[in-house]
Amino acid sequence: MEELDDNWIKEFENQEKVYDQFYPNKVDKIKIYSLYVNKECVLDKVKEINYNLDIPNVLKKLDLLRIIKEKKQDEGINYKLISLIKYNVDLKPNEVKKYILEQSEYRFIDYLRELKDIHFYDTVDMFEDLNSIFLVYYEFNEKLKQNKTKKIYFKSHNPTRLRKTKRNSLKKSQQTITQ
Repeated sequence: MEELDDNWIKEFENQEKVYDQFYPNKVDKIKIYSLYVNKECVLDKVKEINYNLDIPNVLKKLDLLRIIKEKKQDEGINYKLISLIKYNVDLKPNEVKKYILEQSEYRFIDYLRELKDIHFYDTVDMFEDLNSIFLVYYEFNEKLKQNKTKKIYFKSHNPTRLRKTKRNSLKKSQQTITQ
């Protein structure tokens, strides 16, 4: 019996390997950047960590809270989280060429307004390293934390005092009329 010629299959697989980086895959790792802004509103430090997701395409809320809590103090200085930004490149394989030519049409940044599970879209292998979370911290000022309620004094006259004065003047005017 004759053997089948399977060289064409191997050749096809070798050619296809070049295009593997253009197929979308689940996001299983991201980079988390902590940006620290000092009291003068100047970006002071940037720290980066690689983070492996427990569930593909999802950063759980509890993990996010733990990371935020760990990173809110750096070198003995307390910081407050002021912004949370997700960067997720979710191009389809047929959009890669268009993206390279016209980058302005695509927006991959999401400003997150609440702490909840963060979902990532499948990403082309080529752009997998770009998926990230940015935590922007501002230097925390202890003096601003104290609640200082200041009394407000109005310069207008006391309304109850005005009423008494009117009554007195009315009584006096009645007495002068009766005499």
